[in-house]
Amino acid sequence: MSSRGRAKQLLTEAADTVFYAHGIASTSVDAVVEAAGVSKPTLYAHFPTKSAVVAAGLRHRHATRKAELEEWVAREDDPRRRPLAVFRWLQDWYAERGRRGCAFLNAAVEAPQADMTIRTPVQEEKTWLLTFLSRLCTEAGCGSPQDLASQLLLLIDGVAGRVVVHGPEAAPQAAADAARAAAALIDASEPAR
Repeated sequence: MSSRGRAKQLLTEAADTVFYAHGIASTSVDAVVEAAGVSKPTLYAHFPTKSAVVAAGLRHRHATRKAELEEWVAREDDPRRRPLAVFRWLQDWYAERGRRGCAFLNAAVEAPQADMTIRTPVQEEKTWLLTFLSRLCTEAGCGSPQDLASQLLLLIDGVAGRVVVHGPEAAPQAAADAARAAAALIDASEPAR
């Protein structure tokens, strides 16, 4: 990888970490530059605005989470259990790294409606997750897989909301509650015909 490419990667990873840890509004690009170990002109050579840096960090987070979640779910041999594997991953993720809830929902709250530079990767993440859940529900033989996927995504987003409102100590219980609710929804779904 070229030094230019490496600098951009460092900035993207730093943006992901720093904006998640401290929020968008309260974090300057100087904090990203410092965390990445590059100069401010280097940042602006890659990203014309703070919103562009935030978006790059969100896209990095999406790629990382997508790969982790797909790998986690693939370990489950029984397709009927894969939708619930998402919730086991969620419990694990919140226990280890989810102290501030969902980075995408947090970004959506902080970004003005008109700032599509930030809102687009948020929408892409949630659209991907809904599609992924729908695919898992279809492969599991659940009836109305798109409707069920939407309900499961509401549970996932609900966990993030609980963590934001009540703090990271609420994460284990919220994730466990969501997993139980997901199991009930999946069990209640009529098998596909």
